[in-house]
Amino acid sequence: MTRKSHTALPSLTSPLAKFAAAALSAVALAAPAQGATITFNSGAGMLFGSGDTWQESGYTMLMEAYDPADVGSLVGAIVDSSDPGYCVAMACPVNGDGAYYGAFNDSIVWLAADNASSFMMKSIDASFIGLDAALGGYPRYSGLLRMQGFLEDGSYLEQDLLLDGPGSSGFLFGRYSPFETFANTAFVAIAMFGFTCDDVGDCVAFDTNRGQFAIDNLVLEDALAEVPEPASLAIFGIGLAGLAARARRRQA
Repeated sequence: MTRKSHTALPSLTSPLAKFAAAALSAVALAAPAQGATITFNSGAGMLFGSGDTWQESGYTMLMEAYDPADVGSLVGAIVDSSDPGYCVAMACPVNGDGAYYGAFNDSIVWLAADNASSFMMKSIDASFIGLDAALGGYPRYSGLLRMQGFLEDGSYLEQDLLLDGPGSSGFLFGRYSPFETFANTAFVAIAMFGFTCDDVGDCVAFDTNRGQFAIDNLVLEDALAEVPEPASLAIFGIGLAGLAARARRRQA
């Protein structure tokens, strides 16, 4: 499978960069983050515009549009999986457990501990969300979820999770455990955003609002593991040039 992932450096004055910078500056003074599982179950029905946040179990999620000009635009919702009306015009996962967060319109989700300390991502449930409720036409891998975890020194690791196309009943959540290096690394913030893939395996991000995904049951733990050696980090492509992972300019 190939991936087209032309990257661009975001503005240092963007809300995303400020969010990461705040976490990085505060980490040295904070106590370790507590372990938790984020389920979204208490927020079913909530809608999120760019810049809105969700807080649960000692963690905060910041929902952002990729384009800073899209202030207040709809970027996501906490979906009640028992009510099919929430996704009547889209292809959302059909095996949700309670509520889950749906990220729409090429948006980015940032995650950090409320006390700005470090934490580890142990597992996550994820699914692709299609723009068309009809199940025909989606490829074997309809998209991928990229997680970009930022370390105290400003470097980062990337973890890509391939999201399956729909089965006979629709899209399904899968439970993903990141690679050992990612899962055992202490991060101060994690950015998550979606790619859409075609039937020849080319995947692009931030392209005509198709990078949509659903997440649930984020299992987070205290940052007790040692940070990997630089040689291990190099495998994941350290460097701020990949922060936005823009594939091409959004089409009108």
